[in-house]
Amino acid sequence: MPTVTSKNLQIRLLILVVLAFLPALGFYWYANGALRDLQVEAKEKDLLQRVTMVTSEYRNLTEEANAFLGTLSEVPAVRDAQFPGCTETLRNIMDHVPNYTTISVIGVDGYLTCGSLTPEGDLYLGDRAYFVRANAVRSFAVGEFALGRITGEAVLGMAYPVIQEGSIRRTLAVSLDLDVLSQSWAREAVPEDYSFTVLDGHQRVMVRGPRPDDFTLADSVGAMAETDFPGMPEGREARIAMGTDLDGMERVFAVAPLVGVSGSPQGYVAIGRTRATLLEEVEEVSRFQLQYLAVGAVALLILAWVLGHFWLVRRPEPTQEA
Repeated sequence: MPTVTSKNLQIRLLILVVLAFLPALGFYWYANGALRDLQVEAKEKDLLQRVTMVTSEYRNLTEEANAFLGTLSEVPAVRDAQFPGCTETLRNIMDHVPNYTTISVIGVDGYLTCGSLTPEGDLYLGDRAYFVRANAVRSFAVGEFALGRITGEAVLGMAYPVIQEGSIRRTLAVSLDLDVLSQSWAREAVPEDYSFTVLDGHQRVMVRGPRPDDFTLADSVGAMAETDFPGMPEGREARIAMGTDLDGMERVFAVAPLVGVSGSPQGYVAIGRTRATLLEEVEEVSRFQLQYLAVGAVALLILAWVLGHFWLVRRPEPTQEA
């Protein structure tokens, strides 16, 4: 029978430790893959939470406009379109409602009667969606995303008909500055690789941020998004989509329709994050986990050698008899 030496015992012990460690290594690779998927899901969930915050803010703004116009219709100078009191009143009110670009009183003929901003000539607003819808349903109505005819800014028109003795006498309207949506979203700390885009139902850009130093026409308000950019989602739920952003970067997007009190979407919002950066953050966490595993493996091997050398293998010296 071959002699078992101390060195052989140490080697066998180390081999036993390594073999025992192999199943743990396989389990780690499986768990690491699952952890990577969970981290990607967490990143996507963060995007969905951000886009949901914007949609909630949008609905609140349309509800506030409904209440504001209803209150404004009780002001005699505005309700009766008294001149010049109506214009002066609306201009003073504008100092307290920074979310709006204009407040207007429109006659039954569709022409501007008075407003916080008044052009030099006649201004016809009878073809605007908010005016047509408000007069059709005889109640508050939300229009469509558009560029204001007076300000040129991206706005959402909303209107409220003034009904007296059963007939519509005039219509009150406000233009909501859509850039307010990006300002509310930016209150939270956001990484540099995010993009924020508000588009109308035809994928025309209404709000874009942040604007890079080397922006192109594709990043401009009024530009049309390319086919690779995510379209308006069906239904009312936010969803995750992959696509090419306006600046040509591949991003992971959270997209959601912007639905006001009218119940139908006027457009949608897309918040994107660079796909490469997102995956890099996930891989960085995985690398940390792998480093911890390597340190643990080395520690186990050292511990096995120490135990084998000083405990199991090393024999006491024989005692000398007198």
